[in-house]
Amino acid sequence: AAIIIGIIVLAFYRGQTQGLVSRSQQLLLSIVTPVQKGVNAVIDPFRGASEFTVSRSRLVNDNRALRDANEKLRVKVGQLNKYKNENGRLRVLAGFRRKTLFTTLGAHVIRRSPSSWRSLITLDIGSSNGIKKGMPVVTDKSVVGKTVEVLKNASLVQLINDRHSGIAVEVGKAGDTAIVEGAIDGSLKLRFLADDARAKTGDEIVTSGRGGLYPRGLLVGEVKKITKSPYAMEREISVKSATRLSQLSEVLVVISVPPGKSLR
Repeated sequence: AAIIIGIIVLAFYRGQTQGLVSRSQQLLLSIVTPVQKGVNAVIDPFRGASEFTVSRSRLVNDNRALRDANEKLRVKVGQLNKYKNENGRLRVLAGFRRKTLFTTLGAHVIRRSPSSWRSLITLDIGSSNGIKKGMPVVTDKSVVGKTVEVLKNASLVQLINDRHSGIAVEVGKAGDTAIVEGAIDGSLKLRFLADDARAKTGDEIVTSGRGGLYPRGLLVGEVKKITKSPYAMEREISVKSATRLSQLSEVLVVISVPPGKSLR
């Protein structure tokens, strides 16, 4: 076979040296062309498959790299948004501190009571930071509770809607005195309001300063609903807290208050 191919090639080039397409060249082309087409027809699918396999592998790798990069960017954006929101809240708390002139210490909520029977949170500061039992805990909007147990680096706070909580308050423009208590379901109730007090829905409720724990004038919330049952000794008054107690993230612990200083 090699000899035949050699003869055909030699004949082809000999024909070229004569400057004309000889019969031998024509014969050669008529034989080689169909053979070459057949060879190409056999080889091309494998060449295409090889190129497809390489391209697909490259695309898979590129796609995986893009997914990884996208996930890292998503996490980074989430972290930046978290820091942005936290910084915004801390700036608001700092503004409250300047406005009131209270000596306060910022803290993060690191744990919530696992039981629905109690409304307690744990802060990331304690006695090593100057925190003591019985200090008010506030946000820029309102009072949210008090410290009830203090460790070296953590503090337990009883929120105002805890069933064992009670705050002396004043209601509405008339300043009628009463007590805001927590309930077992985490709601707030207004108790011991005088029968002749003209409380109405939307009335503002603030700390009265009585008892010496909370400074006077701290916002607690507002009257949410008033109902009167003929079988009840007093009106049932529900209270809406000015702060969403279930979503606390950062708070201020009031360390001290200037003498005679209040928000009213």
